[in-house]
Amino acid sequence: MKVESLRLKVNSAFVAKPLMIGCLLLFICSCATVKQKMQGHNDVDPQLNNIVWEITSFKGHALKASDFSAGMPSITFNMDEGKISGNDGCNSFMGLATYRGHTIKTGAIATTKMACDGGIQQDFYTTIGSDALTYHLDKDVLRLFVNDAEVMALRERE
Repeated sequence: MKVESLRLKVNSAFVAKPLMIGCLLLFICSCATVKQKMQGHNDVDPQLNNIVWEITSFKGHALKASDFSAGMPSITFNMDEGKISGNDGCNSFMGLATYRGHTIKTGAIATTKMACDGGIQQDFYTTIGSDALTYHLDKDVLRLFVNDAEVMALRERE
């Protein structure tokens, strides 16, 4: 009986280890595929790429530096790597994005969760996480739209 019990333990260890390694490899490959789909084939606009854009108006309201203790809200579009990052004037955010023509589509967005007074935090993440943002660069003002309605105006941070 002890021999049979030992064989069972050895056999299950023999099966379990390769099975766990196989599952781990499958998981890693799946994550890499999702990341590649978000990052792959992005259009890179050198006029926007890797520039810190300060948000000067949000949903038709001009923003003032005095309203934001952590500085003016900003967004950086890393088109080469398919990423987006910035802050809402209080919390920082980062995530994946695809860039096609003048359209920006974000994936999951991670944020810090600091408590702040005022600001644009409530609507901000809903806006950048909407179905798709389109953009237009008008001289030195970057304008972001959702369904043809302007939601943000931004200027390059000095």
